[in-house]
Amino acid sequence: MSAHRVRCYFDYNSPYSYIASARLEPLCAKHGATVEWMPMVLGGVFQAHGIAPPHTKDYRRAYLWQDLRDLTAYYGIPYRERTEFLFKPILALRATLAVPQGPERARVVHALFRGAFAEDLDLGDSAVVQRLLDEAGLDGAALVARTREQALKDELKAITDDAIARGIFGAPTFIVDDGKMFWGQDRLHLLEHHLAPH
Repeated sequence: MSAHRVRCYFDYNSPYSYIASARLEPLCAKHGATVEWMPMVLGGVFQAHGIAPPHTKDYRRAYLWQDLRDLTAYYGIPYRERTEFLFKPILALRATLAVPQGPERARVVHALFRGAFAEDLDLGDSAVVQRLLDEAGLDGAALVARTREQALKDELKAITDDAIARGIFGAPTFIVDDGKMFWGQDRLHLLEHHLAPH
């Protein structure tokens, strides 16, 4: 069995990151790899690389909604089309960083993604984030309060800057052992092939 580490760079505004979040852990567990959840500000990544988000293009927007419906149905992942596609993700991203890597951070990630894309909730609303974290068995009020700490603000910026420096240009992106990069939930089969012993 391998002892790989897979770092998943994501933003809660990314529906494809939501789909990946539901598929990644079983895949990695199958090959003895650990998952580290790395929240980043996707808007900052797009701005650094001069990328226009796909939903801003009329010719891509209609297919994007269809693609998400098709993918979530195919994988059996709960999904509700968002009333407002984008929200302010910073609060949720910082709340994620307030929890150490490991099973508890994974619970945060899954709870917040479920709120965004299965329940059509606004993760920019502190009351919503607090409730979702409480429902995940965490202290939502304490975690939301910690999002005001300068250390967490600095950490989110550092992760985003690191992602840009690594050449990451979208979400989700997976970095294996700080080297090999895979972009997109539709490349998880290639990630699995890379993790498998040869």
